[in-house]
Amino acid sequence: MSTRAESDRPGGAHTARRWWAIPVWVVFGVVVGVVGWGGFNTAMEATNSLGLCVSCHEMRSTVYEEYKTSVHWANPSGVRAVCADCHVPKDWTQKVTRKVRATGELWAKLVGTIDTKEKFEARRLDLARHEWARMRESDSRECRNCHSYEAMDFHKQRPKSAEAMKTAEAKGYTCIDCHKGIAHRLPDLTARHREMARRATEDAAVPEIGAQVAAFEAVEVFAEVKGGEPVARLAPGTPVRVTAREGDRLRIETEVWQREGTVRTLYAPFGRRITAATVIDPERLAIEQGEARVVPERDETWTRGRLGGWARARGWVAGRDRIEAYATEMYDANCSFCHALPKPEAYEAEKWISNINAMRRMVPLADDELSFLLGHLQRRAKDVEAKTFGEVR
Repeated sequence: MSTRAESDRPGGAHTARRWWAIPVWVVFGVVVGVVGWGGFNTAMEATNSLGLCVSCHEMRSTVYEEYKTSVHWANPSGVRAVCADCHVPKDWTQKVTRKVRATGELWAKLVGTIDTKEKFEARRLDLARHEWARMRESDSRECRNCHSYEAMDFHKQRPKSAEAMKTAEAKGYTCIDCHKGIAHRLPDLTARHREMARRATEDAAVPEIGAQVAAFEAVEVFAEVKGGEPVARLAPGTPVRVTAREGDRLRIETEVWQREGTVRTLYAPFGRRITAATVIDPERLAIEQGEARVVPERDETWTRGRLGGWARARGWVAGRDRIEAYATEMYDANCSFCHALPKPEAYEAEKWISNINAMRRMVPLADDELSFLLGHLQRRAKDVEAKTFGEVR
């Protein structure tokens, strides 16, 4: 009777059913959420697998083969770092962000931007620099999942390695500053700046009289318009002004400084060992002598001069922007893969000579390229007033 009476009450049985329904829906929602979350997380982890990463042939036949020869594949500790360990963050929020951005890479695959080994190799430099920049921006976050200065036993490292690590820690370097190419072959670091030089020189017209120009390589200077034996060789990047033209020859001139006791090298500017030209035949070389000045700290006498002579008409580049772009590309690409890139004003002009000489065997640059780069850095050194390409006065 009581049950029937209770059910006869308005909303009595329905109310009872609603109270039972709420826990059921909560449990159902939790189950669906857990299953959905587990499925999503499982799918995301599946995209981190080595098998998926190398499932496309342009990866499998290039970076995968390189990776298998690296210490991240096989090492005395038996710890293998797969693709995701180096290229995907561990933190969930950052991981999802990285995955979203990676959809652009999938799109490039689907539309054929990079769907062959040849296309991959053509863009290897761009891809590598993009990844280096990403890792530098995150302070090499993925590297630090396994490596840290605090956990390093410097006594078990080679002395040179331990010294480099301690220096890097003191200066705040990030891992990728010094460890590019550790798992994959380095791209051709010279390709872009050499292509820039080729285009700049091929597109350039013969300079007009009065134009200020420079060359990316050394230029021979002759005493006579008809040629003969050269009397000097301009250093790559030395700015000159065109004063006359005859056929396929230009008469050029530039301001130089002669250091007392030094016969074979001409410098610019005053008081700094920034090579402007190398003298081949001092007897026939035309140099208009000017004032003499003393460098007080070294008690050296330097004499201002104006070097003049005849040179080829082709191969000159006008415009500061092209020259700056060429130098910047060469410096950024070739001098940053084994250490952090210092700014030109970080050192004095004299110090840049020893820096470049020390790195000469480590970079794939020709002698003229290194000479051009040295002059570029020296003209922007902290003890040189003119920080730009400069004007020929």
